[in-house]
Amino acid sequence: MGLVSASLITLVLVWIIHFVIKKLRTILKQINAVQGPPTWPLIGNLHQFHFKPDEFFEQAQGIAYMLQARGERMCRIWFGPWPWILLYGAEESEAILGSNKILDKPFQYGFLSGWIGQGLLIRSCFLEYFLALKFDD
Repeated sequence: MGLVSASLITLVLVWIIHFVIKKLRTILKQINAVQGPPTWPLIGNLHQFHFKPDEFFEQAQGIAYMLQARGERMCRIWFGPWPWILLYGAEESEAILGSNKILDKPFQYGFLSGWIGQGLLIRSCFLEYFLALKFDD
């Protein structure tokens, strides 16, 4: 009975690992379809960027100007194991920033705070912010 249980557990674990690897390959294939600078293993493009929001935004603008000359509106960069897709077109940005499906914005939106301030777009809790504005006399 122990051999059968061990075999079933092993089979289920192998199936789960296979499913996860297959899903990751699909995601990586889609992410790498977007053009971007060459990366280093494990650290990606970390060695190329500043991490102060103002300096990072200036670098992102520089990349946008370079891509604009080629007519491209997206760029892929890797911060360690995390991919970022930088959008430079108004239509592309509006589709993401105007979405009401993601109300709790991830920490990457903090990079926008130096440019646009703590407004409704990057506020983590819209209701608290709205109530503070409404009842602030």
